[in-house]
Amino acid sequence: MPLHSKVLCGLFSAALAVSAAPISHAEENPPLDLRYSRFEPRPPYSSKLKSESVLRDAKITASGFWDRMRPELALDGKRDNPEEHWACEQLPATLTLELSAVREVAQLNLWLYWPGQRIYKYFVEGSEDGKTWRTLADRRNNTVPASSAGFSFVLPQPARIKWLRTTITDSSQRQAGGHIVEIEAYEKPLIQELGGATGTIHRRIDGDNLPLDSKTRSWQATAWRGERVHGSFAVWSGIRRDQLRTQLSPLTGPAGTLPAGAAKVRFVRHVMADKQYVGDVLDEAASVDMEAGSYRPLWLSVSVPPNAAPGRYRGTLTVRAANTPPVTFDLNLEVLPAKLPPPAQWKFHLDLWQHPWAIARYHGVQPWSEAHWSLMRPILTELANAGQKIVTTTVTHLPWNHQNFDAYHSMVTRTRQPDGSWKFDYSIFDRYIEFAQSCGIRQQINCYTLIPWHNTYYYTDARSGDFVSFTAQPGSKEYEEFWGPFLKNFQAHLKAKGWLSKTMMAMDERPPVPMRAAIALVKKYAPQLRVSLAANEAPSHFSDLELDEFSIILNQADPDLLRDIAQRRKENKITTFYVCVGPPRPNTFVTSPAAESVWLGYYAASNGFDGFLRWAYTNWPRDPLYDTSFGSWPAGDTHLIYPGPRSSIRWELLRDGIEESEKLRVLRQQAPLSPTVITALEQFKNPQKLGDENSIIAQVEAARHAVQEASRTLR
Repeated sequence: MPLHSKVLCGLFSAALAVSAAPISHAEENPPLDLRYSRFEPRPPYSSKLKSESVLRDAKITASGFWDRMRPELALDGKRDNPEEHWACEQLPATLTLELSAVREVAQLNLWLYWPGQRIYKYFVEGSEDGKTWRTLADRRNNTVPASSAGFSFVLPQPARIKWLRTTITDSSQRQAGGHIVEIEAYEKPLIQELGGATGTIHRRIDGDNLPLDSKTRSWQATAWRGERVHGSFAVWSGIRRDQLRTQLSPLTGPAGTLPAGAAKVRFVRHVMADKQYVGDVLDEAASVDMEAGSYRPLWLSVSVPPNAAPGRYRGTLTVRAANTPPVTFDLNLEVLPAKLPPPAQWKFHLDLWQHPWAIARYHGVQPWSEAHWSLMRPILTELANAGQKIVTTTVTHLPWNHQNFDAYHSMVTRTRQPDGSWKFDYSIFDRYIEFAQSCGIRQQINCYTLIPWHNTYYYTDARSGDFVSFTAQPGSKEYEEFWGPFLKNFQAHLKAKGWLSKTMMAMDERPPVPMRAAIALVKKYAPQLRVSLAANEAPSHFSDLELDEFSIILNQADPDLLRDIAQRRKENKITTFYVCVGPPRPNTFVTSPAAESVWLGYYAASNGFDGFLRWAYTNWPRDPLYDTSFGSWPAGDTHLIYPGPRSSIRWELLRDGIEESEKLRVLRQQAPLSPTVITALEQFKNPQKLGDENSIIAQVEAARHAVQEASRTLR
């Protein structure tokens, strides 16, 4: 046998059989159930909302206690657990707290034992000297049962106290005595009712920029027919609020009502991202609970039907929680006569790489099982609805070595027969392409790769049954003996399936020398196949190569390439750009300014690129719903959506930027761009002049406004 081979180790062979877990390091191969049970690392608190109880370090005494229900349990911070409480069987029952110094108190919160709907009669007093007492709250005639919401008292005037005394005089179950789950006191009144304000989609709402002083509770947007537009909102509360939920009224105008389902609201959930706490996940949960001093961003999406009547549509978004008045936002949407084609007809060449094995691993299903196909359908359908053009396939194991949490494996099985000939099984490859096409991704098929990152190749030896690997350099005799028969057979198979004209042999970040060898091999054995390359070197290094699709990393896009894009397009060649771990900005990391995702679409339109590539759509780390970090890469570099599937702010705004690029294409077809639009697009020519987040937002908003006004003449 001319190939220098070796049998893979047992760990490697076993991992290939599973096809869903990392295989290069045992410590990176956790069992499938090793995922966090919590959705968010912690509630989204804001320092603007959360105050610390002045009673935190107070000394505590009581008139008595029963069994293990000691006085300290009324000051342990566990107001959600009624079983952890102070109990005294003898009434009246008194609990006294001594602070370390005199403090002002403006609000008291009291949780009494609530199971069984008990009604307690009580009063609360304060004193500066421990001798003269002032009544702060008097409920000796109380008729309201205790509940998990507790009782809150905002004092008419702040009281100066060093001692705080609570006396329970009676109970509806008198024989059981008095019970306090938790007591708190604050220097300033907490926000009692649910607060809310409208934000901007171009800046993430967080604890620092929470718009507490904003009185804006209306949303304004302008859309083309067929466009998806968004809104950002936030609600907050100084005290715990359960069952936060939303209700959308119909969006109605003079010409009718948008259909049910055209608009939806999702909660923004938070993840860890390079040790930062960031809101990114868009979750369609029916309700969420809010801790005291927390906020919750909300994300509105309206998909305007292509046949919607132009005009102004109005409705409301109402946000409710238990035991508090709702917050209502007015919604105002102007639908223009201009019409955006459906995503399948968009010209923007979107290439986001899929990763079936990551989906299987996360959900704990066998790759290529029926459960796996079912899980992938909504994920690929959403990708198609963003105008995705390419089906990502693999024709060799570990095309990127093992840079991911989950390994990529081959969709084509290779077997070396006893007589030295080759047998190729395309069953998974074929079904995946047919499946992706059924989801709406139909234009192109990219096959990775003739040059894997480690120059290692794999096959099954029919005689021994071993899974075998060997290394070979492109251009070598061994390389040609491995790839030549495949390319010839593959071209024939693609032709029989009717896919030959849309298929490319794709390489990623490979240098010019091995690329020349690979292209020569394709021309020799499969001359009808085309070649694609994503390059992270100067474009001039590849100027002598026949590349039907060329994607350049953003920070290597030079004037010569930009000048050649139009000519390449005339030759039916595709030119795109990409971002990955670099450049640091603009990018689509979880910590990237939100507006940068839109910025990328304007950059493509401003510089004439055919589209955009990103290497990871669902290349999930261990548990992306908890921590989006992976290795040394910026958090979120490996994925744009989340398991569920759940969308993200980054994903919606990236798609939004693609829509803006498509709108500019439509405008150019109708007439030359207006001076206002041309001026706005000049800001996207050079990413080296990106500016800070405020500058990016200003650039994006100016471009949106210019495109919006220019499109008013379209019919």
